[in-house]
This record gives sequence, C-alpha cells and structure tokens, in this order.
Amino acid sequence: MNWTEVMVWGIGGMVVGSLLGALHKKGKIGRIPAVVLFLVLIVGGNILWGGLVKPRLAGNSEEQKIDQALEALPLYNTIKMQEPALYAQIRSNILNMKKEGKTQQDAIDTVKPMVSVLLSQRITHAPDANVNEAMQVNLEEMQTLQARKDGSCFKFLYPQVSGGINTAEVLPPALFQKDLNTMNDLLLATGSGQTTQPQAVSTEKVVQMMAPVREALANMYGEQLQMFSDLTKPDVDREKVCEISISLYSGILALQPADSAAILRQMLGKND
Repeated sequence: MNWTEVMVWGIGGMVVGSLLGALHKKGKIGRIPAVVLFLVLIVGGNILWGGLVKPRLAGNSEEQKIDQALEALPLYNTIKMQEPALYAQIRSNILNMKKEGKTQQDAIDTVKPMVSVLLSQRITHAPDANVNEAMQVNLEEMQTLQARKDGSCFKFLYPQVSGGINTAEVLPPALFQKDLNTMNDLLLATGSGQTTQPQAVSTEKVVQMMAPVREALANMYGEQLQMFSDLTKPDVDREKVCEISISLYSGILALQPADSAAILRQMLGKND
C-alpha cells in the first residue's frame, strides 16, 4: 500500500467513524454495534479494494500504457488500420507477457516475428522502390551491428539460431526510426488501395540475375560459403557469416533496381 492509499483509507475511516459516531449520539445505534459496523465496513472495503478494484484499475492503466506506446508508432497504426485482427493479437500478446512479468525483450521477441511474417507476405507484391529501400536500410543495420563486433549482427540476421536482439537498444535512434518508417512505407504501398502489381519474374530468370553476385561471392569466400549449410555448428565463424551476408545483399542492391527487387522478392517473400 502506498502513501496515497494510506491517506485515502485514513480519511475514509475518519468519515465512516464520524457518521457512526453521530448515529450513536442520536441513539440510532449502540456503541458496540457501531464499533462492529465500523470494523466490517473498513475491513470489507479493504478486501474489495485489494481484491477487485485495485487490480482492475492497475490492469486498465497497463493497457493504457501499451495502447499509448503502440499509437506512438506509425507502423502499428498502419497495422491496426489494415490488419485489425493481427493488431489485436499483437496487443493481446504484449499484455499477456506483461502480466506474466516477462521482460521488454521477451515481448519484442514474441511480437517481432508476427510483424516479420506480414512484411514477408507484402514484399512479394511491393513496388520495386519499397523493396530496395527496405533492404538498403537492413544493410545499414547489418553494417552498424557488424562494427560492434559483439555478435549482435549474427543475432539480428539469424535469431532462430542464437536469439534475437532489441534493435531499439543497440541501433542508433535515427537508424532504428528509419527502419520503422521504411517498414511502414512498405505496408502503406501494399494496402488495399494498391492498383499496380510488379511484373512477375520466373525463378529461372532470378537465377540468371543472381549469377554475377554468386560468382563474386565464390571468388571472395570460396569454401567459407559452406558454413551456410548449417549455421548451428559450433565451428561456424559467425562474424564471417555476417560479412558474407553483407557482401551478398550489397551485390544484389548493386544490380539494376528492377533486378534487385525481383531477386529480393523471391529471397524474402512469403505467400499469404
């Protein structure tokens, strides 16, 4: 119980005591019944407050904090507008995690894959500019995390292998905000109002487009590329894996915009 509650209960007790005292003086109630009634009202009120009212108010306050936090992010406002069922699930998951006493990182790790799935579905028919811009920002994030030399780049790229990271904490604020804005732009560009779809490109054509990128990687890294066959092995050089990944996406983005977007759609996209 905090000081505010102590003051409230103290004042409440004084009010109840005064009312019962006045009734006793007027002969409406005896001394002993007045004392018993006072105790019943105070104890019963305390039980009602602690067991029902206070938890409900606290729950409402927690929900308000979460709603305010989500409303402050345009990305989640867009999801709320375009995918209300997914937004409700995200909100519910965050609330449940908070009630279970989980950390902010636990909540992020739970919600992030849900947003990632939506983005991977949308990227399959996103305009070239949005696809390339999203990858360019991701590349900047990889390079920034790789420079830290603390394993965060590998965690960022392959959270399924060694757990993810809280990008809000480890990335520069401007870059983190840029990432959010880019994801939001991609969702807005692929909403219900999207009138044109990118030209379909066959898998065979994508393989041809990727040929110079693959050749360059083979020349630079040779047998080291075999590490990608099983990233869970203990002898995998995770820093080198990140370096190769950065080279891969840099090579793709160096192609013509239409070609790089077509490749990225096939690499990163997921059908609904």
